[in-house]
Amino acid sequence: MGVGDDVAPRFTQKPALRQEDNGQKLVFHCVLEASPKPDIAWFMGTTPLQDTDRTRMRTEPAGGSAFNVILEILGVAQSDAGTYKVVAKNRLGEVSASINLNFSG
Repeated sequence: MGVGDDVAPRFTQKPALRQEDNGQKLVFHCVLEASPKPDIAWFMGTTPLQDTDRTRMRTEPAGGSAFNVILEILGVAQSDAGTYKVVAKNRLGEVSASINLNFSG
């Protein structure tokens, strides 16, 4: 990173959803740019999500001031349907994005 190149968080790729393990695992993935590294929070509706044996959240460096922001849900159930929101915040600002998880049929 350059000197003094602080950047307020901004999404360069909005959250996308993919299934893995024959639908047993859902992965929410987005990419954002921020410097310094932002604090990340995930919500289902208005409820903050925590790391559990079913829910895993991580933020990985993606080069420069970019970060991969990932939420994984294991053993997906109907009760996991809803609106998920990711919030990224550093001292320069805050940004959020939402994605809906719907089950059909």
